[in-house]
Amino acid sequence: MSGTSPRRRGLPLTWRVAVLAGAATALLAGLTLIVSYAIVRNGMYEDLRRSLREDAAALAAVYATGEGSAGGSLSGPTGGVVLQVYGPGAQLLAASRPEWETAQAAIPPDVVMGAGLVPTPWSGVLLGRPVEAALAPFAVGVVAVLADPSYIEETLATLSRTLLLVAAALVVLSLLVGYLVAAASLRPVTLLARRVSRLDPDRLEPLEYDGPRDEVARLAETVNELLRRLAQARDAQRTFLAETSHELRTPLTSLRGFLDRAARLAGPAAAEDLDDARRVTATMARLVEDLLMLSRGELVREFSPHLVDLLQDVARPVAAEFPGVRVEGSGVLVLGDPMRLRQLVRNLLANAVRAAATPQGVQVRVGAGDDRAAVLEVEDDGPGIPPEMQERIFEKFYKGAGGGSGLGLAIARQVAKHHDGTLTVESRPGRTVFTLRLPAVQEEEEELEAQA
Repeated sequence: MSGTSPRRRGLPLTWRVAVLAGAATALLAGLTLIVSYAIVRNGMYEDLRRSLREDAAALAAVYATGEGSAGGSLSGPTGGVVLQVYGPGAQLLAASRPEWETAQAAIPPDVVMGAGLVPTPWSGVLLGRPVEAALAPFAVGVVAVLADPSYIEETLATLSRTLLLVAAALVVLSLLVGYLVAAASLRPVTLLARRVSRLDPDRLEPLEYDGPRDEVARLAETVNELLRRLAQARDAQRTFLAETSHELRTPLTSLRGFLDRAARLAGPAAAEDLDDARRVTATMARLVEDLLMLSRGELVREFSPHLVDLLQDVARPVAAEFPGVRVEGSGVLVLGDPMRLRQLVRNLLANAVRAAATPQGVQVRVGAGDDRAAVLEVEDDGPGIPPEMQERIFEKFYKGAGGGSGLGLAIARQVAKHHDGTLTVESRPGRTVFTLRLPAVQEEEEELEAQA
């Protein structure tokens, strides 16, 4: 069982890059909006104040000389400026509009007094509305030019809405462009991942990469180096297993010969024990052969097909080797190698007996299933197999909590596969069921076999 915790699912890397690009664009768009708003606002207010200063200076010159027309000299950007004239004591004397001649419309006296010495800008609220003003002195008082800057705020509001729409469009566009750019940039990594996914322990071929010498090239080199070391370790393991299996074959063959001779020389009292010993030796010899074939990366595919009754020819004889195991069901014919099928069931029962509390907790059921299939189930009442281990137990040399060689279930699944069948497992605490499904022989096939 792996010690690493399962990773949570998240967005694919391509979309993460696109989202990051969108977030960066949104941030830049927000900063651009703020800076643009500030620049435009300051520029518009500065233009208005400059125009008011020019108008105030022009009016002061008119009143100082008494020549020209005050109204014709105005150049305010709105065309709706208001003129006010203050006397030497900062009192409001006259205005270009009647409502601006009241005391509530007068600029504070201290500002007017200061403007009597030097031209002065002023911002404030008069008659309940914001006002921008420029004051300029002349011979007998101060002239003031006032303007309502609300048009600036309206223009800025329109500009802000426009900029927000443009920023939103840029963010959406950046998501699309970011996705396309990320997909194009990550395509070499995707191709490498696809090639790696096609590898298996028996085919650890180096990855081909003909791109530039960049980070992806270094990744491909690192993976190829890892594959090379894995292939070396695999070959060393196979060599060891092959040599070990080969060395075991000779003493097992000799042992079988000694047991055969002892069976011929011994009396009836020892015959049963010797038969058991010969059967165990045959099983060990077959296990060594399987270990040898697995070390070479394959299981024997050639087998002698027979009409086999899955209940009488396979389940019951194998279950008799495990006292206490219960067998039930009905006979169903399959076409297969009886030795291999017994080996499959023997491996399943050995695994179940190890997992169950007692052999009585193991049961074998045989019968016909759906889709014209023969079904053999081996059930035990053991502690169960965790979900994350239920596929790994069929891997070669994988040992679960129950121990064993790590070969039994791998061999069982390969035997099922070579009989065009399947071997699956369902498990929970207190109940584990291994299900073997094989193509059943139909009546037409039985008749043809009988005629042959």
